[in-house]
Amino acid sequence: MPPVDADLSRYFSDSYEEGRRKFLDACLRHDLEVQHHVHPSLKAPSGEDLSMDAAWYGPQDAARVLVFSCGTHGLEAAAGAATMLRWLDREGPGQLPDDISVLLIHAINPYGWAWSHRINEDGIDLNRNFPDRSQPQPSNPDYLDIHQLLLAATPDETGLDKFAKGFHTLTANKGMNAALTGITSGQFDFPEGLSFGGQALSWSGKTLFAIARKHLSRAERILHIDWHTGIGEYGQPHFILDEGKGSDTHILLSDWWPGHAIHCDDVVEGVSIFYNGLLLEGMRDEIRKFNPAEVVNLTIEWGTYDVEKMLQALMMDNWLMHRAGDADPALVDTVRADLIERFYPQATEWRRNVILASEKIYDQAVAGLESWGRT
Repeated sequence: MPPVDADLSRYFSDSYEEGRRKFLDACLRHDLEVQHHVHPSLKAPSGEDLSMDAAWYGPQDAARVLVFSCGTHGLEAAAGAATMLRWLDREGPGQLPDDISVLLIHAINPYGWAWSHRINEDGIDLNRNFPDRSQPQPSNPDYLDIHQLLLAATPDETGLDKFAKGFHTLTANKGMNAALTGITSGQFDFPEGLSFGGQALSWSGKTLFAIARKHLSRAERILHIDWHTGIGEYGQPHFILDEGKGSDTHILLSDWWPGHAIHCDDVVEGVSIFYNGLLLEGMRDEIRKFNPAEVVNLTIEWGTYDVEKMLQALMMDNWLMHRAGDADPALVDTVRADLIERFYPQATEWRRNVILASEKIYDQAVAGLESWGRT
């Protein structure tokens, strides 16, 4: 196994195409069974297929399954994908206990990664695309003020500063909880707006459900970890649970990762936000339709920059998708490069920290799943 500092480029990729090639090569070397779910109509910038790839290792009827996924938010995939490669390099599959299998889901939003977006091909935030669609569409009245700021925003330095000042004014007038709920909770009324959850289940959502039905119908206990970037301390993991503090799951995960706070509705200090249509909740609900297994979900973010810069980044991504058509190509390139940096820092220190911290997280995930219900 090569040392981390010898060649970080072994793990981190500059494009979706490079990342997919590395992942498939690694799966081949380590004898993982891979299924390719190719997008029916879209391609990568190079003309290559866009694919969500699902890799399996272990018995098909394993009682315990560990799921790692990346790329819910497109370009955020690169960091999570790098941790998967490092785990494979460390011979992780070969060290699994006999009754544990692993499922690696690579690039949930391949379009977003390939085209340097956080949102998907339809402008949907896939982490808001899974509400209970048998119920009335969720409402988010706090979003209306955010949408006005969005429409007036430009991605140059002056425009970004204006967007941030407008958000701070909104916070002063209506409170941080209302302002952040508006911008992050998810909304279903403005297809060209921020945090749009979509009017129907996306291609990625349908594909994920198909993967779940194929691989997770016989498991009795499932731990699903979804990798993200953008929240938390620079280069450090930030754990987020979609259940309440003090719940059995919160206690369980706090025991598995004793060195980390398990955040629930306190992702931003002093603020409590309800999120509509979370992907991990949608997956758990879908699994329960065909399997009564116990399912524990965990989102792990790799911290990048401060909250203000990341809120601006949401606006930048939206501008690139919906309003950059007639803009100066040089401006478009600058905004895209800045967007990528905010979610996927180039710094060696950041990337080294991600790899080193992930090693222990993978080991603790396996140990936790193995001990679950036995102690």
